[in-house]
Amino acid sequence: MRCVDRGSEPSGLDEYRREYTQGWVDHFQNRMGQRDPDLANHWRDFRGELGARFNGKCGYCERACDAASDNTGVAPTLDHFRPLNRFPELAYVWANWVFSCWRCNDFKSGKWSETGYVDPCSADSADCPEEYLDVDADTGLLKAKSALASSDKAKAQHTIDDIGLNELDIWYYRRDLIRAFRADLGQMPTRADRQALIDFATASDKEYAGVISMLVNQMRRAGEI
Repeated sequence: MRCVDRGSEPSGLDEYRREYTQGWVDHFQNRMGQRDPDLANHWRDFRGELGARFNGKCGYCERACDAASDNTGVAPTLDHFRPLNRFPELAYVWANWVFSCWRCNDFKSGKWSETGYVDPCSADSADCPEEYLDVDADTGLLKAKSALASSDKAKAQHTIDDIGLNELDIWYYRRDLIRAFRADLGQMPTRADRQALIDFATASDKEYAGVISMLVNQMRRAGEI
């Protein structure tokens, strides 16, 4: 994960919010039976624009989403960061939307831990993913930063566990990407070449750019680059 600026709310969303929010509140909080048929998933109308703000990548696992996947794996979805079943009043709140692959959205589902989760779009730089998460350079597993307070460490770990960011289907590719990057970096003959590779791999549109940034920071602290 890395911090993403989703930008300002797109035009037209406020109309949806005024018209449909109460229906979702009634459905989930007041237990008024079956969902009103008018309560379609209108946020899909904004999924393309949200995806563009995320450079087409899942805000959680950092994989590129693919519309041709047809609702499996890396198909693009819109996730409610604070889940709809717990926070229906946020159904049409732009600040609560995360562009997500189908897999991470499905894994996260309606979960919400007592600590909350690490927000990939936090407006507070001190609360961004980079302040909570790190990667094990040898195994490719994500982990909570060691210096965190206990509550923040729990928040980081719940984020990893409840979204399944260390599950095999995510971890395996991330580990191989890290190994390939380290091997390529070791073959760069000059400092300028190494920096060019780092800039390429950590560009906002590259898969796992946040993880590679974590790795690069570790290598710099260790004097390896």
